Amino acid sequence: MSKASSKKSGCFSLPFILFGLVGLFAALYSAYWVWMSGEIKKGALDWVESQRSWGARVEYSDLSISGYPFRFVLQADDPVMQNVLPDTQWEGDQLQLIAQSWNLNHILIRVPGENDLQLPDGQTARFIPDEKTIASLVFSGGRLKRIGLNSPELTGEITGEGDFQVSGLNLGLAPLDDTGRDLKLALSLEKLVLPSTFEDAEWLGNQIDHLLVWIEVEDFYPFVEGEISQSDWKLDRKKIHLRRGELEMGPLKTMGQASVTLDRENNPDGTIGIRLLEPDALKSALEAERVLTDQIEMVINTLETINSNGAFATVQVKDRKFSLPIVGVIGEY
Repeated sequence: MSKASSKKSGCFSLPFILFGLVGLFAALYSAYWVWMSGEIKKGALDWVESQRSWGARVEYSDLSISGYPFRFVLQADDPVMQNVLPDTQWEGDQLQLIAQSWNLNHILIRVPGENDLQLPDGQTARFIPDEKTIASLVFSGGRLKRIGLNSPELTGEITGEGDFQVSGLNLGLAPLDDTGRDLKLALSLEKLVLPSTFEDAEWLGNQIDHLLVWIEVEDFYPFVEGEISQSDWKLDRKKIHLRRGELEMGPLKTMGQASVTLDRENNPDGTIGIRLLEPDALKSALEAERVLTDQIEMVINTLETINSNGAFATVQVKDRKFSLPIVGVIGEY
């Protein structure tokens, strides 16, 4: 064989070597996917059996794994879960748990179709999320660290009360910083249409046009993970901070902030900052409904005066009472 033909043969062998390596990698990856899908399904079945052993009801018509090559999709058809959470039942068309094959610590959750929910207080509801509604769970060190929910549109019915609709719902719970001790919670929605108005507050209407809540909870993760007991958490006077709150509902447009602790009975003790954005519209609405008393008008006027320079009015919360400087007690619960 000449030197030229030897060189030509070596060059043609390189693509075949690369092709063989790619084929070997694909075969190994496929074997991994098949093995891991079996482990995931086995883990799901073990969880079902453990819940049943504790007295919960967990049923489904079919349990399958799909998503090859880049995802694992665990799907349960016609799922029913009763008492997995105390005195709560959920029944749906489908439950999908989705994870990328390279990151099993991040799980996406979908519940397409109709969902029936029964809460501990006996209230029942049916809801239908749109196809883009999705929740997420992120685990670290075997523990749940982050929760997310995004729902562009969700409709449903509360049994015996009527229909409701939610638009632009976003919910996130995550550690506040790298210490991983404090919780950061953010909730926002663009619109919430309720089945009916609130009793004794019909003047508010039945639609929330804007809601934004940012909350921080000190030492939340050590508490929920059992490092700090509930009594110690309260004795150490760990605080719950409302960093930002915004609400637009009917004539009520307000902003808020707060910093409170909880007593033995879970009653708040601290301060709440309130800022009314359109106090005149609020008074007009109350007057039109003939519920504007002298005391309510005095409270609104006091808040308006304090808010006039952009400041928040500080309301003291203690012993199940709300108090304003000068005015005194403005409400109890």
